[in-house]
Amino acid sequence: MNSFDTIKSLSSFKVARDEVIERKKVGRILEAGRNAPSPGNVQSLEFVVVEDDHTLEDLSQVVGDHRVAEAPVSILVLSDRSRMERKVGDWSERFCFAEGSIAVQNMRLVAEELGISSIWKSGFDGEAVSGQLKVPGEKLPVALVSFAYTDNPVSSEPSFGMNQVAFYDEYGHQVSSS
Repeated sequence: MNSFDTIKSLSSFKVARDEVIERKKVGRILEAGRNAPSPGNVQSLEFVVVEDDHTLEDLSQVVGDHRVAEAPVSILVLSDRSRMERKVGDWSERFCFAEGSIAVQNMRLVAEELGISSIWKSGFDGEAVSGQLKVPGEKLPVALVSFAYTDNPVSSEPSFGMNQVAFYDEYGHQVSSS
């Protein structure tokens, strides 16, 4: 499968199989996140791998998604806000989330290639998650990604056609199919 096919086949899950994800595969997923492009090469990201059932249940309550508790592995993506701020100044939080988003996409793509589905959670109570996982205050939780094998992967289709989202030379000049 080439990279474009992997992007198009990226799947999530409604129901996770009760199956452990091998540490070697989790390591490859982490490497994909660690090697994501970084604004100004700051490389502010750190990762907390969560496999404990009780902790996953607690996280599922905070982020409001039962699938987090069902998945055998979730990875909290953190950004070192102060490190990013030294490089980009007042825009640091935006860049932290941008860097985290790129890492999440890399991680999900590698997981897909390994036959593992994933869900991406953001917009949750970062302080509550930080408290649960003993994250230091200078670290900013930017995403939580849960990984699972599933018998019924859920694919997402683009919401809009290409001619609705892509333009040539100026906004509104639609891409045609001819």
